[in-house]
Amino acid sequence: MTALLSHGVFADGEGKHAMHAFYFLNVTNPAVVVGAMDTFAASDCGKQLPADVGLMAESVNGSVTSTHFIIVSYENMADFEKTGSLLRSCPEGAIMFQEIGSGSDPVTEFAVIPIIEAGDWSKDHFLFKYDMTINNESSYRSAWTELRESAVADGTVTGSYGLNRIFLGNNEASHFVYIGASDFATLTANQATLTSSRAFDKFTRSVSGVRALLNTSLVMAVKGWTKQ
Repeated sequence: MTALLSHGVFADGEGKHAMHAFYFLNVTNPAVVVGAMDTFAASDCGKQLPADVGLMAESVNGSVTSTHFIIVSYENMADFEKTGSLLRSCPEGAIMFQEIGSGSDPVTEFAVIPIIEAGDWSKDHFLFKYDMTINNESSYRSAWTELRESAVADGTVTGSYGLNRIFLGNNEASHFVYIGASDFATLTANQATLTSSRAFDKFTRSVSGVRALLNTSLVMAVKGWTKQ
């Protein structure tokens, strides 16, 4: 499993997806989960799947009980419907779900609409993920975009960043943002520089009544399966 963490999730994909579905798991046997997804991806059914799929590890995520999540990314909404029909019709899909279930327990799930996608997050090996509630998306988006553009200008952005709106399954958070980098040292150094900047002070003041931060987690890429 450790060797898999040296790779990005899947191929070039900046801004190409219309929707991402997240399935959070408490994984007890990572090798079984990866093996089940490998086998399905290599099958005739898996080769027809109209989606990119990634497995991510939640290295540090507070009191949340999930250890990993599967992200399924669709270029359009019709592909979500096609995926459901395909998985219900082929035995390989049922076998994959059964095997994943033998190595993990489901925790929660939700789907998001990407509001901002800058850079290619699928190439980042480490990401910070910030879950939050936002009561004014337009105001938050404007302030966060200004902050990120300031970081781009001073050279402290080396990976992807984005803002996602949770539109299905949002039990607590309404949105999350993410910031990525190729390695953990770079990710933490960039964030330390950002949070000590005047631009961050301005951002914090401007969103103080707009968003409430719920949780911060460290996410690591495990493996990806690109749409064939």
